[in-house]
Amino acid sequence: MPYHQSSAVSVATVMTAATVIVIGYRIGRAHAAWRDVRSAKRDLPAKRRIAWRHTRPLFYGALCLLLSAAAAAYDATH
Repeated sequence: MPYHQSSAVSVATVMTAATVIVIGYRIGRAHAAWRDVRSAKRDLPAKRRIAWRHTRPLFYGALCLLLSAAAAAYDATH
């Protein structure tokens, strides 16, 4: 089967759309968790743990994305 650039563009578009949806969901969950921490008067340590549990994957995902972009840029220049 020959390689078609339009199919590669379609795959890239779908992957980009899925990535944007996942990132938006993760940002929303992290924001809601930290809002719960601010509004909690009791049970603050548990709410804080939940908030960090939602924030940590978002942070590590963003870090991996930045490292991947830096590696791709380095590879493109050398």
